Amino acid sequence: MDKLDKAYEAVDLLETLGLPVSNEQSNAIAQMEKDYLRDEIIPLIKQELEPMVKKMRNQFYMKVVYSKETGLDIHLSEPNMQSSNALSGTDERNYRKKEFIIRVVFPGNRVSCQKIVANTFFDVIKYAGAENVERLGIMALGQNIITNELHEKEQYRPYQREIEPGVYVNTFLDTDKKYEVLKMINRELNLNLTIEKVLSD
Repeated sequence: MDKLDKAYEAVDLLETLGLPVSNEQSNAIAQMEKDYLRDEIIPLIKQELEPMVKKMRNQFYMKVVYSKETGLDIHLSEPNMQSSNALSGTDERNYRKKEFIIRVVFPGNRVSCQKIVANTFFDVIKYAGAENVERLGIMALGQNIITNELHEKEQYRPYQREIEPGVYVNTFLDTDKKYEVLKMINRELNLNLTIEKVLSD
């Protein structure tokens, strides 16, 4: 949130001085907000919510709406896409993304396709070599995904997994981001892996 706070302060300063805020600056802040929601807020909501609902037997839809005027509101709706209260087509597609996991085929035909996507992610990084991945400079939560330090914020430390003594892999990324990172690692390090998203059982 630190970068966002600084961006807000910069815009507030421009407005205080009577200077215009360009569309490019407004769009950049909007993208920063989306990245923050995707990379930090949504995984935390999922972490808190999943233990509460995992015993439920039926599918359900929740829609989160926020505006500065009305604050935060959460709606529960029936999974009927014709209903005016149901999710939009875009929301439905985003929901369905959560049904995918990552399947990786290594040279020699070993397959890693685990229901906990972080395990597959970790498996590939271990195969690639932590030092090799670190050199790629892939960032998450303000630091390299390979680090020899636990994150300064305690809430993120459970997502850091020790790959070798004193060296940690940050797995705090959503499935789409993990998929993109693995494709990049495969491409940059010439690992000859086959990486794809498949439907979870």
